[in-house]
Amino acid sequence: MIKKYPNANNLLVCGLLLYPMVGNAAIVMESWSSAPWNLTGGATSFAATQNDPSFEGGTDATFIFANPLTGVDVSTPIFPDNTSAVSSLFGVEGTGFGVAESGVGRFDRGESFSLTADHAFQLSGISWTEYQGDEAVHLTWTSGGIQYSELLDLEAGSFYTTTVLSDIMVDANTAFVITNVSDGSAGANGRLRVRQVIVELIAGATVPTVGETHRLQSWSSSPWNLSAGNTAFSGNVSDTTHGMVYVSFLDPIDGIDVSNPNQPDYTSATASYFGVEGTGFGVGESTVGRFDSGESFVIQTEQAFELQSIRWAEYTGDEILYLSWISEGAPLSATIPMGAGSFYTEVPFDGIFVDAGTPLEITNASDSSAYANGRLRVNYVDIAFQTTIAEVGDLLGAHLIMGMWNDWPWNAEGGDATISGSMIAPENGGTNVSFTFTAQSDVDITNPNSPDFTSATSDIFGFEPTGFGVGESTLGRFNRGESVTLVCDHDYQLDTIRWREVQGDEQIHLSWIQDGVAEQAVITVATSETNLVDLIADANTALVMTNVSPITSPLDGRLRINDYKLRLHYDTQPSYDHSGSDGFVQMMGVNLAGAEFGGFAFWQDDPLEWNYYHSKGLDLIRIPFKWERVQASLYGAVDFSDMDTVVALANARGMKVVLDMHNYARLNGNLIGTTNVPNAAFADVWRKIADHYKNETAIYGYGIMNEPHSTGGLWPAAAQAAVDGIRDVDTVNWVIVGGENYSSASTWRSSNPNLDIQDAYGKVMYEAHIYFDQSWPAGDGSYGSFDSETPADDRGLRLVQPFLLWLQEKDARGFLGEYGVPKNDVRWLPVLDNFMAHIHAYGLSGTYWAGGENWSNYVLDCSPTNNYTVDSNQMSVLENYTE
Repeated sequence: MIKKYPNANNLLVCGLLLYPMVGNAAIVMESWSSAPWNLTGGATSFAATQNDPSFEGGTDATFIFANPLTGVDVSTPIFPDNTSAVSSLFGVEGTGFGVAESGVGRFDRGESFSLTADHAFQLSGISWTEYQGDEAVHLTWTSGGIQYSELLDLEAGSFYTTTVLSDIMVDANTAFVITNVSDGSAGANGRLRVRQVIVELIAGATVPTVGETHRLQSWSSSPWNLSAGNTAFSGNVSDTTHGMVYVSFLDPIDGIDVSNPNQPDYTSATASYFGVEGTGFGVGESTVGRFDSGESFVIQTEQAFELQSIRWAEYTGDEILYLSWISEGAPLSATIPMGAGSFYTEVPFDGIFVDAGTPLEITNASDSSAYANGRLRVNYVDIAFQTTIAEVGDLLGAHLIMGMWNDWPWNAEGGDATISGSMIAPENGGTNVSFTFTAQSDVDITNPNSPDFTSATSDIFGFEPTGFGVGESTLGRFNRGESVTLVCDHDYQLDTIRWREVQGDEQIHLSWIQDGVAEQAVITVATSETNLVDLIADANTALVMTNVSPITSPLDGRLRINDYKLRLHYDTQPSYDHSGSDGFVQMMGVNLAGAEFGGFAFWQDDPLEWNYYHSKGLDLIRIPFKWERVQASLYGAVDFSDMDTVVALANARGMKVVLDMHNYARLNGNLIGTTNVPNAAFADVWRKIADHYKNETAIYGYGIMNEPHSTGGLWPAAAQAAVDGIRDVDTVNWVIVGGENYSSASTWRSSNPNLDIQDAYGKVMYEAHIYFDQSWPAGDGSYGSFDSETPADDRGLRLVQPFLLWLQEKDARGFLGEYGVPKNDVRWLPVLDNFMAHIHAYGLSGTYWAGGENWSNYVLDCSPTNNYTVDSNQMSVLENYTE
């Protein structure tokens, strides 16, 4: 049995491998005392140049055997210790060589030597003399800049025996070291002689390229959302290559048997929780955050990364870590005895490269003799995301959410056997992506791991407003033995499926093609949301989802597909340039509110305040104002004195403003479009405002009305009147049109069936608002506590989806005039961050609600404190989206 270990510092990494025989190697090195070798008795090194005729038409490489040692401590075979070893010499015989016995060339227990070449090579085998079969050797080498080691317990053989090797790729000018670590019971002190070394030259391995280092720390602050007792926490990290990258800490476990630190036993372990302190986190002790022996947790990111270092608190140096991870699809693990240090000690790593979407599990495997049960705290973690991207699948686009099956873009009707539709991914100026679903029933699921479609028949989709299924057109149920097939015309990664009617014991069989290879999995639908890791489907191939629920599952295992969340894959880094011939410029900023009130209204005219937001790059300012404050009577003169002040503040700093009439489609309580407030009066006030500002470069757009609601269908005509009034005098600036039902993004499609503004100049944006609480009925900004809301990090993505689809259907521009999260609980920040990343990718401009003086008691306030010197919590997210 061969154990393979990539090493990081004093790191020992294991993966069990059995190597097949190899064909004829290009170079067989032997006959050490004959030409071209120059070995003589008593030599401390010898060398020769060898030719590999099969590599690049014939290539020479010089091989050097050197540094013989004796007295290596091999009491722990997987960790040979040469601290007390002394230099030795090569023995010599006609058929082999050894170390320290010049007359016979024997290579005994506790002896070692190295092989170095000036070209990268693969070691294919070693042929031995005086082989007994009870010997063991330890190998170390460097490949792609990563140090590896391997323990070989040699198996039965004859006097002359060849050990066949594979996957030992040695970098040029680095040492391959072999140590005899045979047990004390081995015959003749485990002696061996090296008869032949079999190699072939190879192209040098490359270390994955990584970008900038990201220091993950301050776990209870943005972008992290850790609080005592959490079983997971997460945050987004802004990376130069990949943009916002989602990083998770999850799955804390306690009660691991670490009596063998090289192979912890998780059989009896139980789920735990994260502790938290100002200086670090741990597992299982929420008040102190200590990470003790027998506890573990997982780091996982959506991009491949390198673990570079961890800084620990309460470090004593007698702790042991065990790491396990996936690198290029191969499972690896590592045992790391800690070295000397102080209370705070940073431990660096080399060669820990973790695949995207796979867990790096860190286990405290400290011995029972370790101080304070080996306790540690994670002070910070340094990682870097890999930048070498060579194949499709490494570059992900923004999330697409497919649902709402009876609305655009879907063509589902009750009784259909096929439904299809096309959406627009935001990458590369808009990427059209098509999906087709087909259905089957009567699948034989006797073996749920291998559904049999031999007798299956084409069936109809069930159909409901909230989901679809197979076989029942009025209900949309997806029952046991029924199957849904999805085909997409692009490579994609399926991240999440959400279900309806979940009982918790249903099972789904998935089959798909990934990089041309057939893949499959069986998953239990334990909750209404199934999160998938690395389910990547090739373009124009079938993802087949079959209900293989057990016969005991209630209601025949029925499910309904609520929605899918996925991302397209790209060969090259996708772009998100949403500019166009209409002159659109994407901007993000804040509302500086106050002038929308009545008698106590205030305008945000403090220059220091404008300086602050400008310094943060938030150069788009929405200015709410009350109609009654600027026009005392219908058709009368407009008072621009206060509005001119704030517009001038923007102009002086190169900032932009949205002038937002904040009246909810009413004036003095009277609905626009009625006798008391005719549409002509609405057009008049906007005509006068636009005429005043038509040449003002600080104007981003005219927000004709905040949150129209309960208009009885009058709003579309009123909005058209205002747009027409503006276009009488200003044909250049954008007109921003809110929607019915408080401009709610989540209800936009049902609330605005007839909102279709006509503008000959093509300069209309539609404005939606979105809050992430669940109080009305999809959020209106009156947040409950985070624990009562329990929002998923993607809540904003889902709430804004109806508005995004409506914009795509209309081929229209969008603006998010209001969104916000409570300032007093940082756990809301990932929800805001994911939402901001999403709308930024989709090309919407937006303004946070709200900032400004006199808002300090408002829960969503993002204003700085201490005379504009201390940022709000939300600013740590907002300032990342300024372009």
